[in-house]
Amino acid sequence: MGYALSMKCEVCGREFPLDGYAFRCLECNEPLTVIYDYESLKNVVSKESFKSRVFGVWRYRELLPVRGDRIVTLFEGGTPLLRSERISRLFGFRNLFFKDESRNPTGSFKDRGSTVGVSKALEIGAKAVGCASTGNMASSLSAYATKAGLKCFILIPYGTPMEKVLQTLYYDPKVFSLDLPYPELYKLSFEASLNYGLYLVHSDSPMRVEGQKTVAYEICEQLGWKAPDIVIVPTSSGGNFSAIWKGFMEFYELGFIDKLPRMICVQSSGCAPIVEAFKSGGDLKPWGDAKTVAHSISNPNPSLASGNRVLRILRNFKGIAESVSDDIILNFQKILAISEGLFVEPASAASVAVLRKLMDYGDIDKDETIVCILTGSGMKDLSAIKSYVGFPFKIESRDEFLEEVKRLLQ
Repeated sequence: MGYALSMKCEVCGREFPLDGYAFRCLECNEPLTVIYDYESLKNVVSKESFKSRVFGVWRYRELLPVRGDRIVTLFEGGTPLLRSERISRLFGFRNLFFKDESRNPTGSFKDRGSTVGVSKALEIGAKAVGCASTGNMASSLSAYATKAGLKCFILIPYGTPMEKVLQTLYYDPKVFSLDLPYPELYKLSFEASLNYGLYLVHSDSPMRVEGQKTVAYEICEQLGWKAPDIVIVPTSSGGNFSAIWKGFMEFYELGFIDKLPRMICVQSSGCAPIVEAFKSGGDLKPWGDAKTVAHSISNPNPSLASGNRVLRILRNFKGIAESVSDDIILNFQKILAISEGLFVEPASAASVAVLRKLMDYGDIDKDETIVCILTGSGMKDLSAIKSYVGFPFKIESRDEFLEEVKRLLQ
């Protein structure tokens, strides 16, 4: 028996069937949310019911909108929640944690959404899946489509550096490069879906959100069935931010946690439309000239995706939106590597790079339990670190090597 009821627009309340090809509200173009029969779920799931299952996305199968016999999985989720050691001492934090999503099969949090989205596509008989993406989502969706035996269509902007799409190309999807900005490609993917039945598993599709909300479930379990005080999420289109918030809300609704965390959206100062709208108290506006090394969080027009939903969450639940410069992001990408042993992409490092600013502004406290979401692996963007690494130390002989070891260890 499934407990998912329908997909609902949070703005106008219109509902859509779970097995349909509606990915946004057809009335107001806002993202859709999967709603559940929570009262029935309270009689079915418990903290104990999860314990005997593999720690990962499908551990929470009753809270996902897919029948169990059509699951497409690469054993995603179940990522570690790592207690910070050295960075905690640097700032004086007592309970600073990193949720390391780089441990997923293709190296990013996107795999959580892909497993649910592709499984749903298979369940309803879709022949192909697709998205507009230049990075993590494209490679993730391509991998899961291959696993499911489905055709996969990827739209990328013309001129996207090859190192960003090599992983995607290796899974052999159909990748199309058009000389259009990402927001226009996003619109074009919807046109293909409407006219030809392409099943979208894009940045904030309802099924992708359902998979990515399990980040919050895992954090609560890993903290002993408690919600953290603060969760910091690198944010682009807003789909992952919305998903993580939904996960906490659902565990709160089911009585598994007794409070909700304060959510913090972080963007690069080179592309921060959500931060600007939040601080001004106004509406989202397209960002004129997006320039940042944190490519994964550089959507210049998130109003086409979940940007407005992020603003509603921030404003209704006392959240915060803050930006951080590329220089600081790259500095903390290096600090995470040399102090915590974590090699993450620049967008991931933004969640840690913003800590000092939040402390200086009095937005967070050193005694609070803080979780920084590390969204993807540093292997995704090796070009960003070229100026931050040296060269191998060349030696001429065996004796020279031994002398150097002796000198360094004395």
